[in-house]
Amino acid sequence: PEPADLSDPLFNSREPASDWHVVVTHGGPALGLSAAMPAQGEVLSEKEIEDVVAYAKTLADTSGYPPGELNFFLPIRTKKAYPEDEIVWKSRYSDQPGRDVWRNVIEIEKRFGKRSMGLVEIVHEDDGTDSEITEVEIGVKTALSWSLENRSILSGAIVLAIPTDSDASEEIIPYLAYGRQFSEKTLFQGSTRVIVPLDHADDGEVEFAGIVHYVWTERPRAIFPALEMTATIPFDDEGGDSVKWTALPQLRFGLTKGAHVALNLGVEFPLNDQSWDTRYHLTLLWDFADGSLFKGW
Repeated sequence: PEPADLSDPLFNSREPASDWHVVVTHGGPALGLSAAMPAQGEVLSEKEIEDVVAYAKTLADTSGYPPGELNFFLPIRTKKAYPEDEIVWKSRYSDQPGRDVWRNVIEIEKRFGKRSMGLVEIVHEDDGTDSEITEVEIGVKTALSWSLENRSILSGAIVLAIPTDSDASEEIIPYLAYGRQFSEKTLFQGSTRVIVPLDHADDGEVEFAGIVHYVWTERPRAIFPALEMTATIPFDDEGGDSVKWTALPQLRFGLTKGAHVALNLGVEFPLNDQSWDTRYHLTLLWDFADGSLFKGW
């Protein structure tokens, strides 16, 4: 296999040093990579392995690129701050009075430049009577600031939602996304979205979401529990509970050895009166920058 180009700043920056440490110590197959990279754990000391990884990180000028250490797990509802090269399938089944709704989204995210990405989402809904594509979203996200020392990153994005139904309104959706690793075993991510219909701005809303992941192992091929909370506030309060609260416990499954293919399963519960009873979520992620869909199983 052709060796990786460590002088490529995009490749060098997006690879966490911890992953390289695993590969040097245990060999390429430990993360689903080539067996041509042998394990060095019995040949090099821990200090020498750390020095090898630190040296490899100097082979490219990555000062303008967000480091891969800040590419935290993908939540179900909270927006991520790190710019991606991913394809994501998001499925949601809503148990609600009258008729249940099954919603599926295909999202394509592509990095460009040093810190940005473009995204396209195609939304399909099936309520038992109608089954159709209801919306297309296009947008751009960029990392505004980050700190490897503090393990934190902040990004801003803007999305245009275009309905396929001519009677519905287009929406402008700006948002901020933040992530921080507070300890070796704790990841926090939070986001704030403002959803503004262009035809009826008073029908808009603000959404706050946050999640904490428990990271009990450095190996990405594992199961990681998390608890996500959301609060949605409408611009025009028509009575009742003005803030809609939900809780969304979930599990992330790293499916491949390097977890470039991962699965999220979660159940969302309303914490006050809402139009639905329970929502069931499934999210399948493929980070295509790290290899094919069938690599590393």
